[in-house]
Amino acid sequence: MFSLITEPWLPAIDRGGQRRKISPLQLADNDILDLAWSRADFQGAAWQLLIGMLQTTFAPEDEEAWEDVWDEGLDADKWQQALSRIAVAFNFGPDKPAFLQDFDTLPVEPSSVSGLLIDAPGGNALKLNKDHFVKRTCYQHFCPHCAAMALFTVQTNSPAAGAGFRTSMRGGGPMTTLLVPTNNDVPLWKKLWLNVMPAKPWQEAQLPLIFPWLAPTRSSESAKNSVTPENAHPLQAYWGMPRRLEIDFTHTQSGECDLCGEHHDELLSQIRSKNYGVQYEGWVHPFSPYRQGVKDVSAPLLPLKGQPGGLAWKDWLGLVVESEDKLNRTLPATVVRRNPLPRETQLWCAGFDMDNAKSRCWYEHRLAITTLPRAGAAELKELLQGCVELAVSVLPLLRQALKEAWFESPKEAKGDFSMIDIAFWQQTENDFHTLWQTLNHYPSATFPEARRALSIWQTALRDYLFHTFDERAFTNPDEVSDLSRILRARQGLTKNLLKQKTWKALLELTRERKEAQHG
Repeated sequence: MFSLITEPWLPAIDRGGQRRKISPLQLADNDILDLAWSRADFQGAAWQLLIGMLQTTFAPEDEEAWEDVWDEGLDADKWQQALSRIAVAFNFGPDKPAFLQDFDTLPVEPSSVSGLLIDAPGGNALKLNKDHFVKRTCYQHFCPHCAAMALFTVQTNSPAAGAGFRTSMRGGGPMTTLLVPTNNDVPLWKKLWLNVMPAKPWQEAQLPLIFPWLAPTRSSESAKNSVTPENAHPLQAYWGMPRRLEIDFTHTQSGECDLCGEHHDELLSQIRSKNYGVQYEGWVHPFSPYRQGVKDVSAPLLPLKGQPGGLAWKDWLGLVVESEDKLNRTLPATVVRRNPLPRETQLWCAGFDMDNAKSRCWYEHRLAITTLPRAGAAELKELLQGCVELAVSVLPLLRQALKEAWFESPKEAKGDFSMIDIAFWQQTENDFHTLWQTLNHYPSATFPEARRALSIWQTALRDYLFHTFDERAFTNPDEVSDLSRILRARQGLTKNLLKQKTWKALLELTRERKEAQHG
């Protein structure tokens, strides 16, 4: 048994470039620049764990107190005293209560410790012999440090895993968005502090409502037994425990950890896992953006998830400021909306693209983040949303035109055409950033600079569509190219583009503004 507060178990990198392990107590050290986990999902989860510790024990009372810590630093003595309040919840070992493990002994047969990894092959994959990329024998033994991190990672990102196995409070494969400084040379604590929000203090008696493993599990075998913000403490958002898990500390062996490669005398190889853990309902997690249908304001907020291909620039606006299209309203994560934003801040977006229990890919992105200018913010947002809607509406035209060029019966064409979409968003990104930089300075179509930028953007989009069509129309490997069919498809692309409402709307907007100014 050891404490995850005092034990040096977090791999980190210091200002001199040296790698060493630190405990959360050492977070106040200004020479610690970042964590250094070997797995990307562990790295993201470890940031969330430390932010959770700061938010739970060291949250400022107001923005002024937040800025005091930002300017003056994290006081080591006060930080140690704050962590002592939650020490009972961070013991890791066979004795209960134990960090993120079920309060009771689970009466089930043990299974491989690899079950703590989201990308490990599941039972069905093993049965059908489909563990092609991640082999069943890759992860057999974990050192206690990696096991603790794997435990937190799976609890905070818990995907679907069969009947009664609950997902995290923001569903399986949630997208996490954290604020990070563009200057990587600032201390780790300061990077984490960007995601800490002012909050009210809590009482010691509320500990089991914050850390659910300090009390018997609220089993979800009954649908009425869910955990909501009303019957738990709001801070449980940082410490969700949807899985009933128990690590077997009795069967250990000496050797090298399959995750970090370090030698350890007590490698762990087995866990016990039981269904009907905590069912979370009605929570809005502070690190995830949410979406809601615009037609029903009473509809629940749905957390955004990882998607094939990852994020694209079309997603950017809804992640940094509230945005709305014809169908949905998108809300940035609470930490993005509520925190004071020092200059030169980025948004770190990360998460698994999940297909139920199967992880398809891990994606990470760094996005520019800014607040909209006070003057003209509403019109600027409208212009940006219009440009996004334009791009969204013309992309299917390109996809359809290429199918018509490639196939005699395009409606019956089967296959994966996602490469068209992915290339579109990647290759038009620079043009959109150029547009955004201009509109940020001239946030209205009344400015000639804005109209010129919009016209350039529209032309660049048109040129991309036809350049890409001309480049790809003759590249269908399955059929001989038919020149007449390709020409018809190109003509159709021209006709359909000019008919697009969003295309005509942007033309009319710039034309009307120009005529109004001359009048």
